[in-house]
Amino acid sequence: MASEQDAIREADEDRAFQAALLLGRLRAAGVTSAETTGPVAVAAAAAAARIGRRVIRVHGVGRLADVLVLGWDGETAPAAGLSPAFRIGLSPVPTLVWAACLRAAWPRPERAPFPGGPFRRGAIVALCSQLGADREAVERALERTLPEAGLISVDGDELRLGAAVAAFPAVVVEGLRRGHHLLPALGADEQASGEPDSAVPPHEVRADTETALEMSDGYVVRSVIATLETARRPVPRGELPMLADPAIRAAVDQALLPCGRQLLQTAEGNWVTGFCDPLADALVAEEVGTLAAVDRAVLALVLLHTVAIPRARGRHRHNRWTGEAHTVTLAELASNRRISKAAMRTALRRLRAAGMVAETTTGRYLPGPALERMSEARSNLLWEDLILVGRPGGQLAAAIRRRRGLEVPAPRGELSEIPTETDRM
Repeated sequence: MASEQDAIREADEDRAFQAALLLGRLRAAGVTSAETTGPVAVAAAAAAARIGRRVIRVHGVGRLADVLVLGWDGETAPAAGLSPAFRIGLSPVPTLVWAACLRAAWPRPERAPFPGGPFRRGAIVALCSQLGADREAVERALERTLPEAGLISVDGDELRLGAAVAAFPAVVVEGLRRGHHLLPALGADEQASGEPDSAVPPHEVRADTETALEMSDGYVVRSVIATLETARRPVPRGELPMLADPAIRAAVDQALLPCGRQLLQTAEGNWVTGFCDPLADALVAEEVGTLAAVDRAVLALVLLHTVAIPRARGRHRHNRWTGEAHTVTLAELASNRRISKAAMRTALRRLRAAGMVAETTTGRYLPGPALERMSEARSNLLWEDLILVGRPGGQLAAAIRRRRGLEVPAPRGELSEIPTETDRM
């Protein structure tokens, strides 16, 4: 009997972890395959419901396969008093491009916006360029920014609305309908014809009602979590005074844990959420949401110049990644001859978009706010990575390699030799 109970408990724990991993994939990648088994998807939907989120199954359009996407419910929103400067959002050019894409795919506002109809890349580029946007920035938004956000999907020159649009709450869709006439429109001969009415609409993965229980102060908890999960940087504690209540903090932690997330407080006392370490390890093993080799290398250079070297020179004593004014320029970074300046500039752009690096108005770079989402253990791993990169032949590096079971590195040559633990964020 005991062994049977142990087996049941292990199965429940594995299902709970797989559900958290599914939500982690959705958080890190935006969309994931809809091949997940029923019980895991139901458990993920139940965990998501506790924090005001919905798991949506989006049926494939054309040659596309079915996918899952994560959305918010209609009642949950970031705290009303939160400054817009802290919220995640698109920069001006991608916002313009997204507005043009939405209008092109959705010519008839009385219909649901998703899946909409196909539209052409060239028409969007021409329209946004006529409106004053830089052509290269427009193409970059179509190639990377909007697809990575799940707002559009790309098939050669043909574009469609992305799966993230299917997760828009009804209140957001109504707001878009009211402002539909303000969206930049293509010419009549370039507009999408719209998707046929027979297209299968997306539907929500329903949670088990017995597991999706309403907690005390549930709306407050969901609003706090929505604020933290949509914040670009740590939220000042004055913006979320309810977290001064230990009961609210415990409720937030309890709601986040089944989703593989945790509540963290920075050295300044501000609040942020991040992945739990076991889930972060699992995502890294799957290479979900990780950085490319050149991006890791450039991030390592930024951290060496702005954090490690100033600390070694006594310019600060703490081990935080942000909070200091030590910056580095592209020219200083490019003194590393192993990476071309063009590749470095592109990598910095990707790192800025991911929040790993920030840029001042004077073109100087410093660590970004996403580094605040690391746990203490993950932060210590990153410090060890910098030791392995900065002084690989030292005794401390040798001790780190022995503890991690790493081999002695070969002479410096290829970027792939740079440790990859900086992904573990």
